[in-house]
Amino acid sequence: MDLLQFLWDYQTDPLIYLLILFLFSIAVAIVLPIPVEIGLIWNPLVPFWLKSLVLGAGKAVGSMAVFGIGLKLEPKIRSWSRFKWFKWFVTKSEAFVERYGYLALYVILSIPIMTDTVPLYIFSLLNKEGKAMSLRFFTLTNFLAGINRASLLGLLFYALGINLFS
Repeated sequence: MDLLQFLWDYQTDPLIYLLILFLFSIAVAIVLPIPVEIGLIWNPLVPFWLKSLVLGAGKAVGSMAVFGIGLKLEPKIRSWSRFKWFKWFVTKSEAFVERYGYLALYVILSIPIMTDTVPLYIFSLLNKEGKAMSLRFFTLTNFLAGINRASLLGLLFYALGINLFS
């Protein structure tokens, strides 16, 4: 059974639909390099604000996993710094994350149709030993950016004459 048929079959059950959206949002944050918004346009029976909250919650949970992965992989990334060009890249990237941190992450993750996976890993890997960004605020930033992103998409559709908010 393909994903679209699966979603179509379960769109009449709001609870199962929201569970699928939550799990899908987690998977998109961790491993799926695809936009998460596809889950918002399904199931007109579920209020858009609730779908936005579930999407944000899924992104937050997924970001906690990515944060942990980034902390574990960071020493390996640092070991590649014996190459001058790579050391330069890591140093500049860490300075960017340290300087713009949560705001930059929030803005990037608020862009509709943008993949979450790559920016999440970049920010978690270049988090300079977990000191530039804390897990709590990294997660909160992802949650709020997910809600913002859903709202922006809803407004975009509304501007095009498609009301997702009802």
